[in-house]
Amino acid sequence: MEHVTALLQQEYAGITLFQMASSFIILFFTLTLRKVITNFLMYALERYAKKSKTEWDDKLIEVVKQPINVMILAYGLWLAIIVLPLPTDPVNIKSIVYMAGEIMVLVLIAWLLLRLVTVFDNLLKKKASDPEHWLDISITPMIGTSIRILVIIISAIVIAQNMGYSVSGLLASLGLGGAAVALASKDTLSNLFGSMMIVVDKPFKVGDWIKGTGFEGVVEEIGLRSTRIRTFGKTVENIPNNLLANVIVDNIDRRKDTSLKGVRRIKMTIGVTYSTTATQMQDTIEGIRTILKEDGGVDQSMTTLVYFTDFGGSSLDIFVYYFANSADWAYYLNVRQTVNLKIMRKLEELRVEIAFPSQSLYLESVPKMLTDGHGDVQKHDAI
Repeated sequence: MEHVTALLQQEYAGITLFQMASSFIILFFTLTLRKVITNFLMYALERYAKKSKTEWDDKLIEVVKQPINVMILAYGLWLAIIVLPLPTDPVNIKSIVYMAGEIMVLVLIAWLLLRLVTVFDNLLKKKASDPEHWLDISITPMIGTSIRILVIIISAIVIAQNMGYSVSGLLASLGLGGAAVALASKDTLSNLFGSMMIVVDKPFKVGDWIKGTGFEGVVEEIGLRSTRIRTFGKTVENIPNNLLANVIVDNIDRRKDTSLKGVRRIKMTIGVTYSTTATQMQDTIEGIRTILKEDGGVDQSMTTLVYFTDFGGSSLDIFVYYFANSADWAYYLNVRQTVNLKIMRKLEELRVEIAFPSQSLYLESVPKMLTDGHGDVQKHDAI
């Protein structure tokens, strides 16, 4: 036994045989453990996950597998190094190795968390793609980005603390700097809060056709600072979110959210001349009602109104109100055109004329200088 002890205490380049053997055993155990986890434990978990109906567990095992393998290998190498006699003078290598090991573990944990956030982000996007789910797909990128930033900030603070920096002083300086940045970038912060209000209120989502003061188009992206809209002229408008959160936004596509299945309203006033008789007006109203009742593009379940409403300044006004049975723009225009042509033919049939703005001048008396003395108007040649 004494011979074995003496043999283990023999030094080679300042390292005993016992320390070398310990380092080798740690490396051997690390590689064996890594092999067991990779080939047996992970393989068993993958087989179990494939039997389940969900996909998130397969993705979870896939993203966890590589960081765990790297973590086991890196930690084993670190243990194999620290069992060796590390110099402390003139440079404290031992302290540096200990700190490097702690930082390495923290970095690997942050890497693992970021990969887990990716799985969570994809799961949110899949849930939000369901129209019946409460989560809006337009806000999922902001959620994923916010969680990633949070993980990076917390990891950086913990790593700085392990490196010997004063976290309290760092946070205090960040607080002062943050206040200065907040004052200098109040518009950016207002846009950020505007995006939060859009997320909470959900006035629109990506793909919706919206209209407001000075803008109209289809929403392509809802960002942290602005919302990108594709106009019907195929140009792109970036509207700050703080403006969108404080103006009236007309969401045209919200017709599809109701049981109306995307109907679209048509409202107009038809003005006919004052030469139209009461009988002609009654026949015109009944004729238009019949047209709307028989046309296949008019939704009969919605309100349909045709009434003689006003004696206008230059016309007798007929109010017409109905709904096309589709919100598709081309279909809506075709229904409107078809009904308008039928109304024109009906007016022609009844000999009723469409009015246009006009004025009539009536003379109650004629000046004597324009008469011939007998009350008749003199005729003058044009000058």
